[in-house]
Amino acid sequence: MTLTDRYVATTLRRIPAGKRDDIDRELRGSIADAVEARVDAGVDAAVAETEVLTELGDPDRLAAEYAARPLYLIGPGLYLDWRRLLSVLLWIAPLPGAVVLVLDLLDDASPGEAIASGLWTTAMVALQIVFWTTLVFGVLERNGHRRGNLTGEWTVERLPETDPNSRVSLGDTAWTIAFLVVGIAAVVLQRNFSAYRYADGASIPILDPDLWSFWLPALIVVLALSAVFEIVKYVVGHWTTALAVINTVLNLLFTIPLVWLASVDRLFEPDYFEAAFGDTGDSMRAANTIVIVVAIGVAVWEIGEGWWKVLRSR
Repeated sequence: MTLTDRYVATTLRRIPAGKRDDIDRELRGSIADAVEARVDAGVDAAVAETEVLTELGDPDRLAAEYAARPLYLIGPGLYLDWRRLLSVLLWIAPLPGAVVLVLDLLDDASPGEAIASGLWTTAMVALQIVFWTTLVFGVLERNGHRRGNLTGEWTVERLPETDPNSRVSLGDTAWTIAFLVVGIAAVVLQRNFSAYRYADGASIPILDPDLWSFWLPALIVVLALSAVFEIVKYVVGHWTTALAVINTVLNLLFTIPLVWLASVDRLFEPDYFEAAFGDTGDSMRAANTIVIVVAIGVAVWEIGEGWWKVLRSR
């Protein structure tokens, strides 16, 4: 196998199968023409082949050029949006850490242990924020969804003051994601941090522990998808019909199970209400009613706001 054969084979392995034959012929032809020109100029054939392949460079880079595949995780089209959003979202990280620190102190942990736990939680949340935000932007980049592809080329009409109703601001995005992160943290932490305990010292959770077999993980996934949706919405920059549809679906996926669980008294742990209020009847019914009313109200507001902004932008 010649150097040219090895070079072409290395290049083609990163090319989509449907394009390999055409690129194989094109690349071999280009190499042969370049080698022939050098040989005609008096260069040894083996030396000419080596020089030509060296000038072509790394075959993986050449393959990326043929496949129109970027060699960066986040390119210039999305980098500024990624940096702006990430710099704001990282301010969310200390919130769960502070909550864990306070809860540990209330749980009679030593100050050193509480601080260490709070710092560890902050670091883990920050790591998750960086990872998932970068992943979403990376996926958009790899699929060619730069801001220009999603919203069209920038024009002066896209300046913030021209369309305040449908525009997706960085502040709104950050606050929404912060709320979602705090919500996920609250669901997870309520298992082990509670104001009330059983006789054996174990925490009494607010939510029914049986829900961890499916419903709570499912709701957490929906909240995580909602955070991803907020990032995508920010990248797009304004409300669209597609975003309004996705927003509607995500709200329904969260609200319907939550309302159903509350309506059949499966959401809360009865022991918690027994410990807190001395009964599991009226207090639990009141809590379930509040959850149902608030959940439906928030869903109607969120869904309606999305569609209203789409209509206002037309």
